[in-house]
Amino acid sequence: MKSISSLVCALGCGLVMAVAASACWVPELPDGTVFSCDSNEDCTLAGEKCVPRAGLSGYCCAPSANPTEVCNGVDDDCNGQKDDLAATTCYGGPAGTAGKGICKAGTPKCGANNEQLCEGEVLPTAELCNRIDDNCDGVTDEGFDLQQDVKNCGACGTACAASQTCVAGKCMGRVQQVCTDGSDDDEDGLVGCADPDCTQKSCGTNRVCYGGKCGDIELVCSDNVDNDQDGNTDCKDSDCDQKACGTGCVCKALAKAETACLDKLDNDGDGKIDCADSDCPTDCGTGCVCNSNVATETLCGDGVDNDKDGKTDCADSDCANLSCGTGCTCKSNVAAETTCNDGVDNDKDNKTDCADTADCPTGTTCGSGKTCRSNGTCS
Repeated sequence: MKSISSLVCALGCGLVMAVAASACWVPELPDGTVFSCDSNEDCTLAGEKCVPRAGLSGYCCAPSANPTEVCNGVDDDCNGQKDDLAATTCYGGPAGTAGKGICKAGTPKCGANNEQLCEGEVLPTAELCNRIDDNCDGVTDEGFDLQQDVKNCGACGTACAASQTCVAGKCMGRVQQVCTDGSDDDEDGLVGCADPDCTQKSCGTNRVCYGGKCGDIELVCSDNVDNDQDGNTDCKDSDCDQKACGTGCVCKALAKAETACLDKLDNDGDGKIDCADSDCPTDCGTGCVCNSNVATETLCGDGVDNDKDGKTDCADSDCANLSCGTGCTCKSNVAAETTCNDGVDNDKDNKTDCADTADCPTGTTCGSGKTCRSNGTCS
């Protein structure tokens, strides 16, 4: 049997349904009573059902045309709960960013003004240099030049002092870049050629800073050009003394001098190559010396053709009677055993001590009171 409150509930729901065609959430009356229903029979409109509530009377409810729950303060799907959204996660950022870097999905919630919220979500932000993927693209700290950025030099957050610049990821004192405009680029109080940073830098056409002043000086010593227009070209200009005049060539005493003495090139253009050039008086490379205008082998046991004559170690006549290693001497263009009692194949001919009959013949001392025998033994 319907109670008075049930009847009012049915009438109330019917009125709302007639006007709004939506689910009816029955409000509480001023006197504290509630529109109520005990069973579906108490609900009069088609499609209505009595929705029970724990500890309270039920209420009549008809699902809306679209029974999906939305944030509107109404039990749209008549399940006894208002605004219980179906989705379990939400995310408003660009596709593919959720779960990367700082970005994460949130939980759908309804706000006090029926707005839908996404509680706990974190969206992309502008990338910072902080070892974190702020914009959630899968890359960290992109767009920052750690090799030149004075605010992030070598690593994020490493800032150079105001008087420094970042070079190859290291904070260094600023260097004067322009030596002709009167500017103090490095803020050290010195301008132009007066700044040591400008030494040998251009201070005008064919002019360079030298000794704190802007003057004419030869800078390139191998281009056959009188760069400082003083009438002297390349090595003939004293400005080029001890400067390179090309590969294997250095300026000495106002002339070119050979410095690479084993490359088979006439580096200084005087018609003489390597040791044949008096510029190469001694050293011509590892294990090689210039001797009588030719390269001579000096290392005779390293397995290298040091003087580049096609002959290696003892096979080179340069090594005659020279050591080819411990207990080994070059003789007749081959390595010869000289120690006949050390148990070592010193000349690498697979014969040791007295067994090497060519180098340790019969009668050679092979120990205290012992000599090599004809059978290759020592006794």
